[in-house]
Amino acid sequence: MWQWRKACARAGQWLGTVGGRGEGAARAGNAGSPAGWSGRSWARWWTRWTGAAMLGALLLSGCASTVTTDVTAFRQPGWQNDPPRTYAFEAEKGQGQQEQQAQLDRATYQNWIADALAGHGFTQVARSQARYLVSFDFDADPRLVRVHETYYPDPWYPWGPYWGPYGYYRPWGPWGWGPGYWPPQTVIRDVPATLASLRVFIREAAGNKRVYQVTAQNLSEGSTMPGLMPYLVRSAFAEFPMESGRPRRVTLEVDKNAR
Repeated sequence: MWQWRKACARAGQWLGTVGGRGEGAARAGNAGSPAGWSGRSWARWWTRWTGAAMLGALLLSGCASTVTTDVTAFRQPGWQNDPPRTYAFEAEKGQGQQEQQAQLDRATYQNWIADALAGHGFTQVARSQARYLVSFDFDADPRLVRVHETYYPDPWYPWGPYWGPYGYYRPWGPWGWGPGYWPPQTVIRDVPATLASLRVFIREAAGNKRVYQVTAQNLSEGSTMPGLMPYLVRSAFAEFPMESGRPRRVTLEVDKNAR
């Protein structure tokens, strides 16, 4: 899920390396004296520095610290979620040995849902004693998401700034620092992403009537179902029971141990 971790680390190392080179060059040139560096040296230094800064900004923007999930719930009119809150998970039917082995992830997710229900006063019991039956399903749908990215072109490339008789001769833009006559550029690209979904259903064991259902979805780049499921479960039960038919957006902090 967090494919940006290594990229962010590499960006930090590169930025540190570039900074060290810049300081060393300045010392070699008498602390940045105009006579110390030629125009070509400045060009190489500036191209390296701006490139590192731009890459670092891009990578750091991808080091997400939160997970945002869209949650929608529906409930039976008149259902008050009053006690007793006893439940049992519905058993899976018609599964062979291979299918059972593939459901080890499902057993883990079921335990997470049980913990979330326990936090709202629900008690898991035998099916014969349960007031409610709980079921759930989940899926991960890969897709392409169109992203609009804006950046400022570098007007110094490929020459870089150079020293004139009064210091810097080439400013950023014709009238000093700022975008000047170089407007921002927009790039449109398709990014591979995954729409992860969790749906939980609660129905009465006696009358077989569904009383509550909730859907939690997250769309993100490079995510996986195991990585997102803890946040989907927590988001689905963040405001349990939610108002019927009113979408909510739940933002959770990323577990530092999972990054």
